[in-house]
Amino acid sequence: MPIFTLAKFTVKGYLKERILLVVLIFGFVLMAASYVLSPLAVGAQQKIVVDIGLASISIFGVMLIVLLGAGSYYQERERGILKALLVKPITRADFVLGKYAGTVLTVATVLLMMAAVCLLVMAVSGSAITENVFWAIYLSILEMAVVTAVLTFFASFTSPILSSFFTVSVVVAGHLSKDLLAFAERFGAPLPKIVAQTAYYLLPNLALFNVRAEAVHGLPLPEGFIFAVTMYGIFYALVLLLLSTLVFARKEVH
Repeated sequence: MPIFTLAKFTVKGYLKERILLVVLIFGFVLMAASYVLSPLAVGAQQKIVVDIGLASISIFGVMLIVLLGAGSYYQERERGILKALLVKPITRADFVLGKYAGTVLTVATVLLMMAAVCLLVMAVSGSAITENVFWAIYLSILEMAVVTAVLTFFASFTSPILSSFFTVSVVVAGHLSKDLLAFAERFGAPLPKIVAQTAYYLLPNLALFNVRAEAVHGLPLPEGFIFAVTMYGIFYALVLLLLSTLVFARKEVH
């Protein structure tokens, strides 16, 4: 199928990027550093290791998506690769979905490697590896799938710099959506409330994918939480991919 072929092509292209290795090494070093520095936090060594390790997976996942994915559409368009591909029996929807699948596969592979290192560091430090730790890793990867869909949408019609900026802005706002809504509710003017409420319902609620506190402190997750968040992530990503294909279908390819 064209989508799988394009996904494979995308993964191979990403593997040639040195930034992939740099980010991977940096993530490993940061997680290892959490083990070295954790004795400074007396009485909370294990919690520090778990918290920094899981946070590193999420942070570097976003970095990978932005650094690799943002320029991918632009480079292929500038090099004439995209135009050559579309001459073949490949639709624009195939191209968007193939690029998305390749990016998600690449990022997920890197995050799983980082997760393996994180678990190793946790085991060496004596931290408890609970079920919630694995759920936190799973939700981080699912969050990256949603963030990749966000980047795909912006990359379908903007430049690499703008798509990177918009994606990072959505990630920040998505994690602070509840706080922004509560902040706007305190204002008397109706306009801030309307803007905040609109943003709250349109932007992805990425805070749902963050269960690091539960993993660090051993708190239970609500019943059915993982299933509900999974469905939410899949639905949001599918909507963005649909919009991406519609926008990209109207874009002129040079």
